[in-house]
Amino acid sequence: MDLYAKNLAALKDKDPLLAKKIEEVEPLSSVKVIQSKVGLPTLRVGNNGDEGILLHSTYDPFKEAKNLISGYNLEKTQFLIVLGFGLGYHVREILKTCPWIKLLIIVEPNSSLFKTSLKLVDLSSVFDSQKVRLILEEEPLKIQRQIKLLGDILLTGKTSILVHSPSLSLYKEKALQIKRAITDAITWSRINLTTNIVKGNVFQKNILTNLPQMINNPGIKNLFGKFKDRPVICVAAGPSLDKNVHLLKEAKGRALIICVDAALRTMLHRGIEPDIVVSIDYGEGTRNLFEGIMDKTENLFLAADPEVYPRVLSDFRGRKFIINIRKPLTLWLDIFMEDKGFLDKGASVAHAAFSLARAVGGNPIILTGQDLSYPGCFSHSQEAAPRRRMLVGIDEKTGKRYLLTHKGDGKWVAQKLIMVKDIYGNDVPTDEAMYSYLIYLEDMISSSKVKCIDATEGGARIRGTEIMTLREVIDRYCTEPIGVREILEEAAAKREEVKLSELKAEIKKIILKLKEINFWAGEGQRIIKKLYQEVKQRNSLSQEAKRLMKMSNDTKEKIVKINPYIRAFLEQEMHSHLYLMKRKENFRIDQLTSKKKLINQVEKVAIFYDGVRKASEKLSEDFQEALEKLSSLIDIDLRS
Repeated sequence: MDLYAKNLAALKDKDPLLAKKIEEVEPLSSVKVIQSKVGLPTLRVGNNGDEGILLHSTYDPFKEAKNLISGYNLEKTQFLIVLGFGLGYHVREILKTCPWIKLLIIVEPNSSLFKTSLKLVDLSSVFDSQKVRLILEEEPLKIQRQIKLLGDILLTGKTSILVHSPSLSLYKEKALQIKRAITDAITWSRINLTTNIVKGNVFQKNILTNLPQMINNPGIKNLFGKFKDRPVICVAAGPSLDKNVHLLKEAKGRALIICVDAALRTMLHRGIEPDIVVSIDYGEGTRNLFEGIMDKTENLFLAADPEVYPRVLSDFRGRKFIINIRKPLTLWLDIFMEDKGFLDKGASVAHAAFSLARAVGGNPIILTGQDLSYPGCFSHSQEAAPRRRMLVGIDEKTGKRYLLTHKGDGKWVAQKLIMVKDIYGNDVPTDEAMYSYLIYLEDMISSSKVKCIDATEGGARIRGTEIMTLREVIDRYCTEPIGVREILEEAAAKREEVKLSELKAEIKKIILKLKEINFWAGEGQRIIKKLYQEVKQRNSLSQEAKRLMKMSNDTKEKIVKINPYIRAFLEQEMHSHLYLMKRKENFRIDQLTSKKKLINQVEKVAIFYDGVRKASEKLSEDFQEALEKLSSLIDIDLRS
């Protein structure tokens, strides 16, 4: 078997789809193979007719690789992203000399160059390694998506980025875009993870509280495709909305107007009623967005998901559509009620509004008020709650700039400042959360097949959109009546089947099981406390410690061997505990003594029992409250 065939066979074992992709690309043509002084091959890759770029040393590529790695402090790194593969000398050296690294992500934008490497060097050690992940993509957004999938893992330990500069220098300006795509993906993952850790337990409680609303109201799927190739305007609450919100009156009835909850007050103050208000946020502050205007919602339609703060759904006076989401609890509920229709709600209500515009068939989709930054140093449009003053501050000692937010109590709070380009090419301030929303929206737009227009007339530049004024949009696209009200009324009259009796019976079973799990978690806590004391007092593993470890393992088995759905509910509820357990796993345990390794393991199990006990207790209470709310409802079956 020749070298290429051997490498390709190893790659097929690791990733068959990636191997197929490599088979279909042409090898690099503008390349010269050079033998180094130590007999190892290197490459000189041509670039627009010039001499080309040398990828590795002509003396000793492995020695050069060692020097590259030594320039990075990887002693505490658990996860490493390598930009640029070349012939893989540095990757092979990392695998050999940094065994503590748990995940090695290789990003190589040039598939043809990668194919050439398969013909020249033995890469079986790379492909055979379970810790190696390969991303062979040229487009920054595609790279970003794949890094996002690994985000939860990358944030449980130290993540570093190692750049193979010769490889990346082949891509010039795109190299900067690739670096940004990776850092953006990590930023997005951090914001998302923080939300899940801090508020993960609220999401499921809201879903269970909103069960009657989910049963009694139609699904958003009844609107899917109903506005095919019609203009849809998504109104967000950015400060630039003040420039053109008055024009939306002219678009009424000639476009579907979808408004985020934070922008509703601004619109109603101008005497403009949106067609659909979207609300998805879980916190009490979401209800505050409707304060003083909830009595004006009778003629409006609400699109909300089951995680929304319950009083938004219960207090809204108009018709309501339920958005389904892919969470363990809602997926389980699909067994008992007909699907309501899924939307990708992203991380902000503006993402959910865009998803709805896409699902109803909107074309073009027009964005307004979508600043995703703080032009004029305000957070929101006028009348929006909360509208806050924003300033850029400078530390006099270090010269470092940061973002200042004026809070309701009169204090200014500092946070990290990120500067982005606005639609005019100027720098505009934003923060990490808003920047992560920009990243996600650009990703959504890149995967859409319809025209997307940014008519915000300010704010961050959104890649993938065509920039127009709202005046131009209305004159060009909003010219004919499209019967918006009639379409919405017809969709709101639909109802989905619900197997209520079966749902109630299953909830009762779940409550009993959660109480049983809670008991065993308490037993586990008792055992692990004794085990921790025993291990701390002795230098070797005693018979008593072994007995307690067996008891703990037996108890843990009784907890983990449960219905997969219940396990998923518990995992959602104890997100912070699972994160802490992963952090324990990702310590450099090779640097610990045997005693400290054992203590680390015991502490991890203690976190598990603590999380399970708290989660099972809270979940059983939440399910019990939901069961009581369902007691007055009757089965709905409109299909039979």
